[in-house]
Amino acid sequence: MYDLHLVSLEDKIWINEILSQVDFYTCEYPFGNVFSYGAKMNIMVGNISGCLVTKCIMNDYVMYCCPIGKGDMKKAVEFILSDAKADGRDFEIFGINPSSAEFISKTFPNVFDISLERDTFDYIYNSEDLINLSGKKYQPKRNHISYFMKNNDWSYERLNEENIPECLEMSKLWLEGSLEEYREELEGELKIIKRVFDNYDKLDYIGGVLRVDGRVVAYTMGEPASKDMFCVHIEKAFSDIRGAYPMINQQFVKNELSGYKYINREDDTGAENLRKAKLSYYPVILAEKYEAKLKNAH
Repeated sequence: MYDLHLVSLEDKIWINEILSQVDFYTCEYPFGNVFSYGAKMNIMVGNISGCLVTKCIMNDYVMYCCPIGKGDMKKAVEFILSDAKADGRDFEIFGINPSSAEFISKTFPNVFDISLERDTFDYIYNSEDLINLSGKKYQPKRNHISYFMKNNDWSYERLNEENIPECLEMSKLWLEGSLEEYREELEGELKIIKRVFDNYDKLDYIGGVLRVDGRVVAYTMGEPASKDMFCVHIEKAFSDIRGAYPMINQQFVKNELSGYKYINREDDTGAENLRKAKLSYYPVILAEKYEAKLKNAH
C-alpha cells in the first residue's frame, strides 16, 4: 500500500537516492527545495513504485509534481489519479518535462489536457558566462559591477552559521521595503527562507554573502541538482544599491560554483520584470515544462 506523508529531514536520503538515478531534472525536485517549501505548501512526498511523487496542497487546489525516477511511471501516475480522486479537489500535475509529457499523453489517452507552460521554464546558464560576463552583450552587467566596486567598501564571504542571523535580518528589511501588493507573497517566502536557515547544517545548501561597509546588502543560496548543475533558489539584494544584484550573482558563482558547468536560476513565474532580468543573462537552456489537468475537470 503506497502512501504520502508530510516531508521531513528523514526523507532526504531516499529522495536523493531516487534523484541520483536521473541525469537531468529541474528546480522543483532537489530535496532542499522540497523541504523548504514544506511548511508553506503542506508538501507531502512518497516513494511510489520507485518514483518520487510530491503533492502540494494549496487551499482548495492540489498540485502534484510529475513523478521522477527510474521506477514505474505508469503506476506512479495511476497513484496520483487515485489519490486525487480520494482527495476530491481539483488538481494538476506540474513540472512535466517533454519526454514525460509524451509518455503521459500516450499512456493515458483522453485523460489529460497537457499544455506547455512558458512561465515555468527554468533558466539555465553556463557558469563561465556568469563569471566572466564576456562580450558586448554583458557590457551593462560589467558596468554595474564596476560602479559597485569603485563606489563601495565591499567584501564577499560564504554563507555560514555565523552570518545567517544577519542575512535573516536583511531579508526582513528587504520585505519592509517591498510593495504592499506583493507583501503577502513575500512574507510566505520569508517563512521558506527561515526554514532553510533553521536547518542549514542539515541541508546541502551553499550560499554567498555580500557586504558594504560591513553590512549585509545581498545574499544568495541554493543546492546541487547534479554533478554538473547547481540550482540557485534564493537571491536577495537591496535594489537601491546599484550593482548589488549582478555583483552577488557573479561573486557567488565565481567563488563557490566554478566547478559546475551549469547554473539553474529557476523560472520567472510570468513576472515581466523578472523575465527581462533573467533573459539579460542569456541562458543557454530554457528547460521546457508542461502541466496536465483532467479533461472536462470542473
